Order: sequence, then structure tokens, then C-alpha cells
Amino acid sequence: MNRPVTLAQSPVTTDDADGFFEPLTPSNWWAAIQPLPPATAGDGTRVIASLVTMRYHPQVTVDTRVRYGTRDLFVKGVQNVNEEDREMVLYCEEVIP
Repeated sequence: MNRPVTLAQSPVTTDDADGFFEPLTPSNWWAAIQPLPPATAGDGTRVIASLVTMRYHPQVTVDTRVRYGTRDLFVKGVQNVNEEDREMVLYCEEVIP
């Protein structure tokens, strides 16, 4: 786990939501990022998929954004390895403009 990342949660959609991601507590974390083979979404959108491995963080959900440098990886799947609250594997997608 050699990549410094920042974790944030997407806002709850309400009339008064500002639309900005809200940082998790703590928001700075270390992770390993492993790229997966290239893919295209069903609507033709190009995506980069990655597996992100990190120590367990209780606030990480499928509404979490993992930011690494200028890259935004959006969590699409969460696995709590062996249900031990020690390590997580996240399936993340990043949209290519």
C-alpha cells in the first residue's frame, strides 16, 4: 500500500445539497492500485477499472470517491476481506473523457 489517496463521500441528494464531495474521517489513506483490463461501459463510455486494496475504513461504501493525484476512482464494489475489518478490496471505475 504505497499510494497516498484521499477518500470522500458523495453528498446526499437533497434540495439543499451543495453537490460537493465530503471528506471521510480520516480522509488521507494509503492504498495499492492495480489496473484491470480495459473495458467499455454498456453506453459506449470508456472506463478504466482498478482494484484498490487498503486497510479497513468503516466509512467506505459504494458512494465513496478515491482520489489519487488528479485521478478520481469511483467505488462500485466493496469487499471486507474475510469480514475481519482489517483489509478492503474496492472495485473502482474512472471515466475517460
